[in-house]
Amino acid sequence: MTFHQLPQAEHTGEHEVFEKIWASTNLFYSGGNIAASRTFPELWEAVKFQRLNEFLPTTPQKSLEVGCGSGGVSLYLHNTHGYEVELVDLSDEALRFAERNFAQNAQPQPPRAIFRKADATQLPYETNSFDVVMSFGLLEHFTDIEKPIAEQMRVLRPGGVFLADIVTERFSVDTFGRLPATLKKIGRTLFSGRWGELAQATKADFFENNYSLETYVRAVEKHGGRVTHTLGNRPVTSLGRLPVIAPLMLNGFKSAAFQKVWRDFDLSGSAFSKWWGAGWWVLAVKQ
Repeated sequence: MTFHQLPQAEHTGEHEVFEKIWASTNLFYSGGNIAASRTFPELWEAVKFQRLNEFLPTTPQKSLEVGCGSGGVSLYLHNTHGYEVELVDLSDEALRFAERNFAQNAQPQPPRAIFRKADATQLPYETNSFDVVMSFGLLEHFTDIEKPIAEQMRVLRPGGVFLADIVTERFSVDTFGRLPATLKKIGRTLFSGRWGELAQATKADFFENNYSLETYVRAVEKHGGRVTHTLGNRPVTSLGRLPVIAPLMLNGFKSAAFQKVWRDFDLSGSAFSKWWGAGWWVLAVKQ
């Protein structure tokens, strides 16, 4: 396991916010076990891992995860399919989190993993370096999405798989999940008399663009990707701040019957799934 640091370049996104998020997040890794998931984040991750098995190669590959966050996806692919993984992020705290995740959960040890601090618009790799290039919750933080997409396509080999999980600022099922926290922020703002900050209180603490799915597809195609799938994913949200309701919801979401409904939703590619789902997946093959 190797850790490299590179100079931090600038892109749209509040780095301090993400540093605080990862510094305050407890280590978690679902291992893809839906039934054993104890929290909503673990369940979201476990279901995502199961979906990856349907779209990514299940034989050893050399992969790059851009904006790796917890590193959970790369960890799962490393443990389950023998991937040789590289992970990049601009956040020092995210990289430390991912490295701890591998140190605690990777099999076998030491893992075949390299961690780098790098900008998604200036990836420190030669052209055609990877079999799989992926990002989860990254591209929506850019005003110019072509730069990170072009870089990911550049370092992907011809015939390699590109996967982007995108969560833009738009109406979706997660609008309801964010509602309790939004109302709390509004209440604090009103109570303190900061009326001029009321509009800001309804927004996220970090930038998310509101580009259409078609905008992302065009950018991927422009930079050499043949798009194979566009999907909406996750038809449910959490109400984790409601202690009575949340455990009941979590157990219901984990049930075999609901998991079938969830899988059908995620794989449908329907207009409804792309409107209601919490995120989008764009999959492509480099030409």
